[in-house]
Amino acid sequence: MRLYAPLIKSVRYKFLRIRLNTSYQTVLKCFDVFADDLIGDFDRIDICLYLLVKARFILRLLTPKHKFALFDLIYKQFIDAPNKKAEGEKHFDFNQDAGFIYSSFLQCYHIDLVGKDRKLHWWSFIALFSGLSDDTKIVQIMSIRSRPLPKPTKFNAEERRQLMKLKHLYRLELSEGERKQQFQKGLAKVAIALQGLAQR
Repeated sequence: MRLYAPLIKSVRYKFLRIRLNTSYQTVLKCFDVFADDLIGDFDRIDICLYLLVKARFILRLLTPKHKFALFDLIYKQFIDAPNKKAEGEKHFDFNQDAGFIYSSFLQCYHIDLVGKDRKLHWWSFIALFSGLSDDTKIVQIMSIRSRPLPKPTKFNAEERRQLMKLKHLYRLELSEGERKQQFQKGLAKVAIALQGLAQR
């Protein structure tokens, strides 16, 4: 993301300019699709492309191999682009922390993520999420989750007890970093399946 460049709204695939649904909600729906074990590998690609591509008639013209190539392109140029420099463990999850994130955006930016601002661009969403102030609920919760438990001494028993209580209260079933790994493993499985089809 560069301040002098417009936010991405399309990708070029071969000779086609593919216009995208760039809302943060669309991307989060794609994450949910890849997290659903009941959905087959190829179906995941079809569903995500249906969500992401505006001119859906184009999808009917593509083979499974080309659909995967298009989705891989969209993933690298649009979905994953704002996260490329993010490293280390992520102490949040967009689903489990949805209420905290919503209230934090409203508090910090007066942005209504499920109302008038629900079409906020994915890159804008990530940039604003990264810049939330320390007094917002989600930032405070991420601080609790990332804070190491101090070694026990005769003076900090209450501090340790309170922190363990908060860590238990705000524990995650699946972190956003793990969800991203799940997403990438799903892509890899589709790629392997496509190679198998090509060799038949």
